[in-house]
Amino acid sequence: MRGAALLAFLLCGASAVLAQVPSQADWNAAREAVDLPDGPALAFVEVEAPEGAAAADPLILLHGYTDNSRSWSLVMPHLGERRMLALDLRGHGRSEAPACCYGIDSFAHDLLGFMDAMGIERADLAGHSLGAMTAIAFAAAHPERVDRIVLIGAALSLPDAAADWLWQTVPNLEAPIDPEGEFMLDWYWNPTPVNEAFLARERAESAAVPLHVWTGTLQALVATDLAFPAARVTAPTLILWGDQDPLFDGASQDRLREAMPGAEHHVFPGLGHNLLWESPAELGGRIRAFLGP
Repeated sequence: MRGAALLAFLLCGASAVLAQVPSQADWNAAREAVDLPDGPALAFVEVEAPEGAAAADPLILLHGYTDNSRSWSLVMPHLGERRMLALDLRGHGRSEAPACCYGIDSFAHDLLGFMDAMGIERADLAGHSLGAMTAIAFAAAHPERVDRIVLIGAALSLPDAAADWLWQTVPNLEAPIDPEGEFMLDWYWNPTPVNEAFLARERAESAAVPLHVWTGTLQALVATDLAFPAARVTAPTLILWGDQDPLFDGASQDRLREAMPGAEHHVFPGLGHNLLWESPAELGGRIRAFLGP
């Protein structure tokens, strides 16, 4: 990590002013929606930069598979005083769920339409898991629209063990999905404690994702390999990974770093796939230090 960024990270706990974001109870009410000209209506939660804040590109936050914008709610207060937009990807949260399509290219195309609709010419991107894969694809295809990208719990492709488990399980899900059932408890397992009230909301909202979105996204993920586009990303990149991630293993991180040799990377010992919930303050501090004011 660059010296200035490291110093900023070390100081952030003592000096950072927490951004004001909607409470958990108010999250749904805070959602807005925008119609895309050639895509679904997307829901999002926007936090405006306070008056007098340093000029910075907007930060667009992209969640993981079957999550939604709330996934970012614990870390957003630690990302500084800047404009932030947390998206519900198509089929997730309160966004529309068309019958087709749920590949990384579709999520990236929606992101382009969202930026155009919101009048955002250029942005920083932070993505978790599926959202990180979307950020890679978007940054490769539209380098002129991206400043910096942050990849959290990311991989170029779904490792075999994770793909096998999901492929054997997801197609057998039946509506309504039980948010307290064995699969959902496993799906939202974390190696470190996470607030149970928050996790219960996440499980309930994930269980409400339509079955065709669960299966359509999984079918696309098992066929995805982002090695080619990742190698062509020119935006400065930060890779963040927990070494107890049960989905994206160490070998997947080796491939990611090989494809993006210029990226900065940091490993969180003892943490898992959901760094946004397991250590939101430390994660937010590192993101903020990398992105700058």
